[in-house]
Amino acid sequence: MRAIYLIARREYLSYVATWGFWLSLLSVPVFLVVGAAIPVLVESSQPTRYYVVIDETGEGYDALVQAGVERERRERARAALEAMAMTRPEAARTQALERFDEAATPEAGLDAGFEALGMEAAPAGLAAGSGNRMRVEPPAATPEALRPWLTGERTVSTPEGERPLFGALVIRRGSETPLSLTWYSTNLTDNAIAQDARRVLEDELQEELLRSEGLSEARIAALDQLQPEMRSVDPSVEAGGEREVTGADRVPFVLSIALAFILWASVFSVANMLLTSLIEEKGGKIIEVLLSTARFHEILIGKLAGVACVSFTLFAVWGVVGSVVATAGGTALASFDPEMAELLSGIVKPGLFAAALCYFIVGYLMFGAIFLALGSLCETLQDAQSLMSPIILVLMAPLIILSFAMQSMDSAFVAMASWVPLWTPFLMMARLPTEPPLWEIAGTTLLMLATMVGVLWGATAVFRQGALSQANVDSVKRWFRLGKTG
Repeated sequence: MRAIYLIARREYLSYVATWGFWLSLLSVPVFLVVGAAIPVLVESSQPTRYYVVIDETGEGYDALVQAGVERERRERARAALEAMAMTRPEAARTQALERFDEAATPEAGLDAGFEALGMEAAPAGLAAGSGNRMRVEPPAATPEALRPWLTGERTVSTPEGERPLFGALVIRRGSETPLSLTWYSTNLTDNAIAQDARRVLEDELQEELLRSEGLSEARIAALDQLQPEMRSVDPSVEAGGEREVTGADRVPFVLSIALAFILWASVFSVANMLLTSLIEEKGGKIIEVLLSTARFHEILIGKLAGVACVSFTLFAVWGVVGSVVATAGGTALASFDPEMAELLSGIVKPGLFAAALCYFIVGYLMFGAIFLALGSLCETLQDAQSLMSPIILVLMAPLIILSFAMQSMDSAFVAMASWVPLWTPFLMMARLPTEPPLWEIAGTTLLMLATMVGVLWGATAVFRQGALSQANVDSVKRWFRLGKTG
């Protein structure tokens, strides 16, 4: 046991004492913070889109487009303000919404509403999210004449000063449809203004058709409300009768698949660490020193334990950081978006995380032992690459299955594939929320554990031969020559 402990400690410290380990430790929290901040930064730093609308029909469709876009902007801004006001008294919430409704623009309404709530002015990202598009008077009457403004050769007067024209929307009579929209812009990716205008005019054309049929405005408004109510109900007894299914109820299914992918990446990365480190030790004759002081199985187990501790250290730190961030940000998120807060509350599933830990341990021992055995046969990384290809294909198979079966975890094929021991940790992890039969969980787990024991035993034998240079890559190649001599 002492030899195993010393080897495990050596492996652990050889990674923990490097800059790469600490960079890896910090990279995930930094990535999460940056990933959360990027959408806000992109939205808040996006310049205002100044555009013009030219209505060649002369029937006032440009005014309808403007009114519809402004109405949607106000609705989005009002909903954001209402979410931010959830933690304030009812009187303050009512006053904030009244001030917003009295304001001329969504931006002014947000500032007035925040003032009524006793908060600072609307954050830049929130104000930008309410809509950063502004219509200006067209400096020319035709698309051809607008070309200098659209290409940036000339500018238009705006509240921010002289700015280039982002785009021009031209409304014409269509040859086969009542209206035709043409969007002119040098920005080839952002056509949201045209899409919004199309949606507004589509509603207007439908209402025009209904009015032409003699329907009143009240009747048209009533027809717009004719939408069937959609509810998802869990009929199980555990759910408590007809309890409606929410987003939080679906989170475990998404979380289990995400954990399966994370499990795969973790097992593969740490097993690959074992492979490369063993090849380096063989090249530096360090393995010979270890063999003079410890037995083969002690070296194998020690290396597996040492690298496993490195992974557990990473997971522990990330788990603590994630818990602190979730606890600290939960209250703020609840005041900003209660539905999102309820959705994220479904992530706290101790059973899934405990299962992921168990499957990680077993999967790591299986694949770690295989990679150690391969490393003992190789003298260089080039040798290892020729032997790793079949292992990588075996590892890729469960990911391919999960990619095509995300909404079909109850498929008979997925159930059968779960009985392949090398795939069991990943597929069973993803299937747990579907509540597979207990006998299936027990059977696949026992088969997986038996395979793990067999792999450890076989890897020890291969490791012994490879460490003593009695077997190498050429030996493996000869196994597949079917009796032919080289």
